Amino acid sequence: MDLGAVTHPGCVRPDNEDGFFATREHGVFAVADGMGGHAHGEVASHLALDAIADRATALAQAAPSELPVALHDAIQAANTQIYAQAEAEDLRDRMGTTLVLATICDDRLYFAHIGDSRLYLLRGDALSQLTRDHSLVQSMVDRGEITLEEAALHPLRHQITRVVGGDNYVSPEIASQALEPGDVLLLCTDGLPGALPSEEIKQGLTASGPAQVRAEALVKAALAAGAPDNVTALVVVYDRPRPAATPTAAPPPAPRHILPLWQSVFITVLVLAIGAVGGGIWAYLHPSYYVSNLGGQLCLFQHWSLLPLHDKPVSTPEAPTVMISEARPYLVDHHYDVDKGVAVRDKATGVYMLKDVAGQVAAGILIQAKQAIEQGNPRLARSQLERARVMGADEAPLKQLTALLEQAEAHPKKPVARKGKSETTDGTDLH
Repeated sequence: MDLGAVTHPGCVRPDNEDGFFATREHGVFAVADGMGGHAHGEVASHLALDAIADRATALAQAAPSELPVALHDAIQAANTQIYAQAEAEDLRDRMGTTLVLATICDDRLYFAHIGDSRLYLLRGDALSQLTRDHSLVQSMVDRGEITLEEAALHPLRHQITRVVGGDNYVSPEIASQALEPGDVLLLCTDGLPGALPSEEIKQGLTASGPAQVRAEALVKAALAAGAPDNVTALVVVYDRPRPAATPTAAPPPAPRHILPLWQSVFITVLVLAIGAVGGGIWAYLHPSYYVSNLGGQLCLFQHWSLLPLHDKPVSTPEAPTVMISEARPYLVDHHYDVDKGVAVRDKATGVYMLKDVAGQVAAGILIQAKQAIEQGNPRLARSQLERARVMGADEAPLKQLTALLEQAEAHPKKPVARKGKSETTDGTDLH
């Protein structure tokens, strides 16, 4: 495995709030993009990466089945440190960071992310974006309201809907991807894709030379394109072959001992009885889980496949109540058929799914609230902001929209007709 990383403040900003962490020994990689202005953003990204470094060994030693929870715990630890620092300095709405965290185990990449920093995979000549931006414009793209080309120029393209450190609990997206020798991974902050189109990113990753040379080439190209934001690129070239099976000589046959028939029957019956009792106990203690429709809302269920027990709804007080009607667009986007039931690995994964859908619904409600403010409907906007708050919307955009609403209520403007749409006379917008 070869890796290289470069971070640069860019061509406009004097300070660098980006950062990265990489360890070849543990196979753990992360990039972070702090926000809140110099000192605040820089502190937030460094706190996050320090927390990841403290847990690199634990991530490297985790079994594949344990990695989703281990990734979540690592990001939650980073979130706790930033949130505590922000509270201590009264900066809760001014300190946060994006984060992409990845680790490799048994020829598979496990990753988690918050915000709009990205993870790409280059396999052969195909470049794929493995992460989905947590941003207002990405939500608008998902719903078909704008195109990807329009999103790249949208005035709200830097408004993210999730951030590490914005609240006392964080909900990252977690996934995995099979790897093949020769695959190239890129972890980067939004300053890189903001300056370079996908084709130029692919050209930088396919260039000859070690990973460090490719990372330097990507950042150099971004700077040549103007790089108005901080730029960080972390490149990993995966080359570990799958271990070949080693043939071993067969041991000599052991001498055979034949038991009397009655002893064989007795032992067989005893083993079957013990197996049946043990299997029943194991099946009861290890139910499967799925998310489905319960009275018009998303609910997590327990299911016992080997026992004649009815499926039981699981209490999830840590996740907001999500109605099927408002979540339907996001369920369709992810190909979730909750009427049939969506299987999840365990309870924790089910809770992650409920929180993830709730976060996407909350982001959509925030966009609707902004539109209501612009259309001069403060009552509807306030109702939508309260609903978004209940759904666990991130504090930063929620506070910005609340301030925008209070400003609109204090200085109401008459709507001005323009191409069939209404907007305030002062063109108020959220940045």
